[in-house]
Amino acid sequence: MENYKIAIDIGGTAIKAAVLDESYHFIDYKKVPTPNNINHFIVDVVYDLVETYQQLYNINPLKVGISSAGVIDEVHGRVVYSGPTIPNFKSTNFHTLLSPLSAQVHVFNDVNAALLGELVFHKYDQENIFCLTLGTGIGGAFYNNTLQLYNGERNRANEIGYLLYKIEDGTTFEQRASTSALKSLMHDYAFAYADDVPKLFEAAKYHDRTALAILNQWGNDVAEGLAQIQIMYDPGLILIGGGISTQGNQLLKYITPKINQFLPHQFGHAPIQTVRSENHAALFGAVSRF
Repeated sequence: MENYKIAIDIGGTAIKAAVLDESYHFIDYKKVPTPNNINHFIVDVVYDLVETYQQLYNINPLKVGISSAGVIDEVHGRVVYSGPTIPNFKSTNFHTLLSPLSAQVHVFNDVNAALLGELVFHKYDQENIFCLTLGTGIGGAFYNNTLQLYNGERNRANEIGYLLYKIEDGTTFEQRASTSALKSLMHDYAFAYADDVPKLFEAAKYHDRTALAILNQWGNDVAEGLAQIQIMYDPGLILIGGGISTQGNQLLKYITPKINQFLPHQFGHAPIQTVRSENHAALFGAVSRF
């Protein structure tokens, strides 16, 4: 019997599921839309995915790693707080949900999982690493080589999306600098390819004025948040993850040069780079502690 593990990554837009072998190779993979959690529920989708994979691959013992958006009590496998992107999610308990399947379950905040997944495959010299993910929302994770993941007293550390609230328009860092915010900006500018983010970067390469204006405005908002992270955490390295991280240096060129304008003179900041595991890091990290 193969020693397979099941990984689930719950985001505001999609739920990814995979069966992984001991070397983190994909045996199976699927991606389904995240239900509205009002009349169609996340817990039902997760249970069905796990049960289907368990039966299909005869997985025993059943080891399930879950990466989830929201504030997660990783010890008890429970969602203790969730923003408006996923309604009715608070108090969801994945240990309880999967107990009828006799599953061993590890549950992580999605950014913690993404950072763990990155560290499975890539070793960094820096002792302190901060990971920022840009997606439907914005999340953060902080890792110290000795202390490991830092979650705070109430599991609410690193909720950086709520930083930088502006009373003038009632927006937070997340609402101005997430990939969702970038897509809204593309609509506001009437970008020719609607909210197609890869097309935006491609157009910017060819000096399209609208594309450049959008990316520079958005990049400024991302840089402002990164400056706050530098001040609070003093990391040795800042990693940027999420689907948009696949743009690599084409992404960073609109962000990194803008950070110092939000910092004291000659304060300096950590190197900034995109994650190398790209968009499946959270799946790898979800099962990395088995």
